[in-house]
Amino acid sequence: MASNNNLSPAPRPAIVDHVLLQDANLHLPAGPDPWHRPGKAQPCTVSVKLSYSSAIAAATADDVSLSIDYGKLYRRIETDIQNAGKNPPPDLTDSERARRTDILLGHDVRIIAGLITDCGLGLLDETIAGVRRMAHVHPSSPTRRRASQASRRMSGGSSAGYAHPDSVGSEALDPTFGECEVSVHLPNAHLRAEGGLKFRSMSTWGYDRAYGSTEDAVESGRQVLVVEQEFRIEGIRCYCILGVNSHERIEKQCVNITLAFRGSGEPAWSATVVDTYQEMVKVVAERVENTSYQTVEALATFIARIATLDFGNHTVTVSVKKPSALAFVENAGVEITRSQAFFAQQDFLRRKEGREPYS
Repeated sequence: MASNNNLSPAPRPAIVDHVLLQDANLHLPAGPDPWHRPGKAQPCTVSVKLSYSSAIAAATADDVSLSIDYGKLYRRIETDIQNAGKNPPPDLTDSERARRTDILLGHDVRIIAGLITDCGLGLLDETIAGVRRMAHVHPSSPTRRRASQASRRMSGGSSAGYAHPDSVGSEALDPTFGECEVSVHLPNAHLRAEGGLKFRSMSTWGYDRAYGSTEDAVESGRQVLVVEQEFRIEGIRCYCILGVNSHERIEKQCVNITLAFRGSGEPAWSATVVDTYQEMVKVVAERVENTSYQTVEALATFIARIATLDFGNHTVTVSVKKPSALAFVENAGVEITRSQAFFAQQDFLRRKEGREPYS
C-alpha cells in the first residue's frame, strides 16, 4: 500500500455534479455517551455529498441506469453502520464484542465518517463499472448514443488540462474522479456541549504516482485519500463575569462557546482532537466560570490558549457569544483563530521584556 505522501488526486473535471443526502438519521450501535457509559446506542445525523463527473449522460438519455442511486446509497450506509462490529472473532466474550463495537463507533467519529465515505465511493465505483458493462453489451442503444453525443458536444468546449466525462470514450461517468464529503453530528457527545460534536471530512480517490498516468492506476493503484477534516464542538454554555458595564460586573451572565479545529487529512493532528476533546471541553467550561474579563476578546484568547497549549492542538478557532448583550439581537460576540506558535511567540516576547508569560 502506498503512503499518503505518494498519492495525488485526479485532475478535477470541467463538469462535476453531486448526489446529496441531507440530515439522514442513523442509530449508532454505540456512540459517545454524555455520561461516558460504554456500549450505549446513540443518535447520529449524517449528510453526504458524493461528487462525480457527471450527470450529463443520465439527463440527456433520461436513463436511470446512468445515474447514482441515492436510495441505494442511504440503505448501504444504514446497513454498514448497523453491522459495524459484527462478525468478530468467535472466541470473544459478549463484553469484548460490545467493547469492539464501542471502539469502532463510540470513540472515534472519524471511523463513522470513513465507513460512510467507503459506502459513497464504493457505490460510485460500482455504478461506473455497471455503465461500462451495459455500454459494452448494448453499444447501439439509442439512449447510449444520445448520451455519448451529448458528452462529445460538451468535450469540444472543455478547458485544457481537465479530464472530461467522456474523455475515456463513450462512457457516461469518468472512472478516475470521485469525491465524498461527509458531515456527522453526534448531539450527545458531551454533557457540557449542547450542540454536540460535528465532524466533516472530504475524501477523494488518490492515485499512486508510481503508476504513471491516472488511467493506469485506476485498477491497482487507487486508494481513498482524506484531504480535509474539521471538528466543531458547539454550545458549551458557561456563566461568568464578562463586560465593562457596571451591571455586568455584579452578576454572572451566559456565554456560548464553540471550538473548531480544521486541518488536512493527516491522522496525527485529528487524533489529538479525538483523544482530548472530552477532557478539554470539561476543563474549558470549569475555567471559564472562574474568570472575570472585561472584553470578549480576552476570554476567547484565554480559551484558545487552553485548547492549544494545554491540550496540544495546533490551531483552534474559538467563538464566544453573549445572548444577553443586546436586547434585540439573539447573540453578539467574537470569533478568533489562534495557534500554538502564536502563544509561544507571545510568551517569548514577555520573557524577553522581563515579564511573566500569560497563565
